[in-house]
Amino acid sequence: MGEMMALQSDDFCSGILHVFSHAHHMGFQATGSKDHALSCVGMEERRLPLLGKLQRFRDQGSAMCNLSYTLRSLERKSEAATWYQRARDVGAAHGFFSLESRACEGLGRAAMEEGRDEEGLALLRNALVAAGLNELDDPKYELDALETLIDALFTTNSIDEVEPLVLRHREAAKAQSEKEGVCFAEFNSLLFSARLHEVLCLCTPRLGTPFHGSALASCTAI
Repeated sequence: MGEMMALQSDDFCSGILHVFSHAHHMGFQATGSKDHALSCVGMEERRLPLLGKLQRFRDQGSAMCNLSYTLRSLERKSEAATWYQRARDVGAAHGFFSLESRACEGLGRAAMEEGRDEEGLALLRNALVAAGLNELDDPKYELDALETLIDALFTTNSIDEVEPLVLRHREAAKAQSEKEGVCFAEFNSLLFSARLHEVLCLCTPRLGTPFHGSALASCTAI
């Protein structure tokens, strides 16, 4: 790799680092080897300043999010949160709502895992709003943000809020499948619907009362 990058432009070197980083990421996914993950971290850390010099700020922020994901896999959660925040700052500075969405999703997930539910939910709601404004007009951002927020709402038993989001996710996943073929999000939508149905079945409404989530605030989500 060093020989390939010798005396080459920053743009060329960034591309080489990206290829090797992706290869190590795939190796990590296939084998679970931390050596691959550590190599991936090293490649991305070398690539980030090059992207900054090239003023490719959206790519830089995306690389920061990818780095955060790998660091979380290595249980280096504090470092991961720092890079998510940096990605969010890049997004805010340059108007990239795609970065705002990804970064807030990562920060929100981390907050939920640490028991900071109120902060986590606020970040995840913000991720969903930003997803709808993403400059790439890519529906994947909305699907990803919806899935993370829905899961968090189930965890906190926020059934009133989760019910319309499950329906929204189902429609978005169906539209994505019709556009590109069956996508994994459609299977997730079935899981979310099943979880919601299980919650509904835990409650027996009074005679004549509509069977709706608004009457389920005291139910326990599973």
